[in-house]
Amino acid sequence: MLTIRTFLPADAEIVRQLFARGQMDFAQGMKQEAEVQRYIDHSLLDDLADIPASYLNQPRNSFWVAEIGGQVKGMVGIQQRSTEEAELRRMSVAGDTRRQGIGERLLDTVETFCRDQNYSQIYLATVTHLQPAISMYQKNGYQLTREEQHGQLSVQHYLKLLGK
Repeated sequence: MLTIRTFLPADAEIVRQLFARGQMDFAQGMKQEAEVQRYIDHSLLDDLADIPASYLNQPRNSFWVAEIGGQVKGMVGIQQRSTEEAELRRMSVAGDTRRQGIGERLLDTVETFCRDQNYSQIYLATVTHLQPAISMYQKNGYQLTREEQHGQLSVQHYLKLLGK
């Protein structure tokens, strides 16, 4: 059974591994692989180095994990960008459980939280090699607002307006 719950400090290492594996699953063998690895390394030293400080110690931020049978199989965070806008960050689902609705449940959790926190919109940025994630975001009402190059990586920016 799938359970979505708030991150606990004991989840830190598996969450870091899940993030790194999730990124590399889609980058291996691509010309951008080295850039993706640098992005992973930076992220692991940045907000993923201290998830409580980055996500849980501010009232309008949060971080969740998805568990099946006591094993963490997905993750997502929300951080405040402004009084009106939240940023969806670090969405990842384990390779052995993709396409089973975990990402959708995590998105539902994020959107419910954001409405409860009176955000009017959710922003996210993702790289174009994560096509399954992009398809899920678009299917769930996230609109592409711009695209830019960062070295060999194409980054797409999305926005979803939340109805009350």
